[in-house]
Amino acid sequence: MIDREQIVSVVEKAKRDAARRRFPQSFDLEVKLRGIDATKQDTSFTEVYPLPKGLGAKRKSVCILADGNSLPRARNSGADRVMSKAELEAMAGDKKAIKKLARSYDFFVADVTLMPVVGRVMGQVLGPRNKVPTPFPSNAEPNPIIARLNTSVRVKLKGQPVIRCAIGSEEMSPEDVAENVRGVLDLVAQKVKGGAGSIDKVSIKLTMGKPSSAKSK
Repeated sequence: MIDREQIVSVVEKAKRDAARRRFPQSFDLEVKLRGIDATKQDTSFTEVYPLPKGLGAKRKSVCILADGNSLPRARNSGADRVMSKAELEAMAGDKKAIKKLARSYDFFVADVTLMPVVGRVMGQVLGPRNKVPTPFPSNAEPNPIIARLNTSVRVKLKGQPVIRCAIGSEEMSPEDVAENVRGVLDLVAQKVKGGAGSIDKVSIKLTMGKPSSAKSK
């Protein structure tokens, strides 16, 4: 397994080697696996994982679908967009608009009573993109769900023995980015056959930088 000191060193090198930009760049992680056939259905997985140290300036966007009594709470939830049942139903049959909506937000959250409508109107678009909404009870506060998704990434293994995801942003300390990396590696070790021994190589880069890598011992 790749230890914490190695990861901190890789993050620091990735930061040194990247060109400076006027915007905060993302740290991106690539994990290469060995001995894993990612084409098999029982090997593939997708997990929404809340990073322990968050994403810094690169928080994920969330759209919430609400109705009736849940609308006031939705509007105070911190979501990037609030959609009512009427707005949702108005999109029925407009695949172009639904695809645009799906591209515009990283995650979706929905009042549990709207899930059948969401499935009917947007299911064929959101499903293949792994963006089926997280449901919340009509009488519950959605704020904790929104806050968690703001700092979450999708950790996905399918087709190739490689996992890629965002892991932070450049204004974060190397130690915090490294803790996020360790969290993702621990998750991968739990999900794949062979555990930590299946992790072969880790590469980290900033948006405009070169990858910096460490190989498992």
